[in-house]
Amino acid sequence: MSNGRRSRRSDSNLGPSNEAAAFRGIILIVVASVLGILLLWKGIDGPNPETNVAGNDSPTTTVAESDQDGSENSDGSENSDGSLVTEDTTTTTTTTLFPPTPVSEVTVLVANGSGIAGGAGQITDVLIAQGYVAKDPANAIPTEYTGIYFRTGMSQEARAVQELLAPGFADILLQMPDGGLEVPDGTEERVEESDIVIILGSDGVILSE
Repeated sequence: MSNGRRSRRSDSNLGPSNEAAAFRGIILIVVASVLGILLLWKGIDGPNPETNVAGNDSPTTTVAESDQDGSENSDGSENSDGSLVTEDTTTTTTTTLFPPTPVSEVTVLVANGSGIAGGAGQITDVLIAQGYVAKDPANAIPTEYTGIYFRTGMSQEARAVQELLAPGFADILLQMPDGGLEVPDGTEERVEESDIVIILGSDGVILSE
């Protein structure tokens, strides 16, 4: 009989204990839910893990700001209007002229092919008066055309002679032919020793009656 009472008393003590445990379980579930919501909220509003935080040692990448108009100023780039920029590669060539040889070092031969007697001597005297080294006058094969022939490197000196004897007739300046000038016998040696050879023609450009 006494055992039956103890059993009923024990069974009666289990009721309140189960209710307390259930209440604590509900509280734990609520707390866990609140913590989960807070953690989720922080995860959404928190800083991006890829964002660089000041004070850390991770490298940063700096992107250069482009021009506002989008144009590029390097070779082959585009202007703001879309046209290509090309580099000017034009090369300017300058020719350095050496000072002309002094007239006292320029040897000139006058050969007369004009048919006017004594013409070569007259022009030779003019050149000597100007300080040129003049060869003895010579005869030339009769010709209509006057010419002032010069050797390589003597173009400036020949032009000075032309301006002296026939101003305005630059077309009579001619490069000495590679094979030399055709002249009468006895004149070849003087031609070879001369820097400039003047052939008087009947056109009257230098000598006229």
